[in-house]
Amino acid sequence: MHLKNIQLMSDDDHGNLASQSLCMTEMFLYELEKKFQTKDCEAIVLICGPFKDYKLISTSKDEPDILFIKNTYELEVPFRYSEFENATNKKKILADTLEKAILYLCELKNWDSQLVKATFKKMKEKEYKAEIKGRTKLSPDKKRKAYPVIELDLKQFTLYLVVEDNKRNILDKKLIAETYTYLEEISYHMRELKWLTDHEVTLFKRANKTVYTSIYLS
Repeated sequence: MHLKNIQLMSDDDHGNLASQSLCMTEMFLYELEKKFQTKDCEAIVLICGPFKDYKLISTSKDEPDILFIKNTYELEVPFRYSEFENATNKKKILADTLEKAILYLCELKNWDSQLVKATFKKMKEKEYKAEIKGRTKLSPDKKRKAYPVIELDLKQFTLYLVVEDNKRNILDKKLIAETYTYLEEISYHMRELKWLTDHEVTLFKRANKTVYTSIYLS
């Protein structure tokens, strides 16, 4: 079993922490890949607040409900939202908070802490610039490849369509969409990636009729 979802939540911020933390939780899950195994946990909800210490308050194994998927852990995490709200290094604060919480669970549940530490080290080396790269697709003549990439920030997700040559030189990068921090909203623009010819690639939207954005290479 591997982690599919992590959320940071706070009762006194009107959902701002949950929204702004998605760039770091999604980056962590993407960089972690599926190498990290747990026995009974697919999702973690970090309840952030003025707690004195970490406390695992729930390890639900019931069927998923409207809020959480099956096999969800809920953990109380010491956190001061008032300090975070006006901070200039929010991504680092979020990453540090997430790392300490996951390492606490690693010790409690005998998970692979070294893999977690290595993942956060990689995130730090990337300066917390979160990107999720989609599957690549070769052009019919196999001279180029295209892929979607999502850049995740605190208040916005941005989707691009990228075309590279076989030496990984970027030939074109086209803005497809900018949305709030919801992967479901950005995924609307990512129904299918398809090469129409050797020189034109398209990214179809999830719409009732055929709607797409394309890059044409001369």
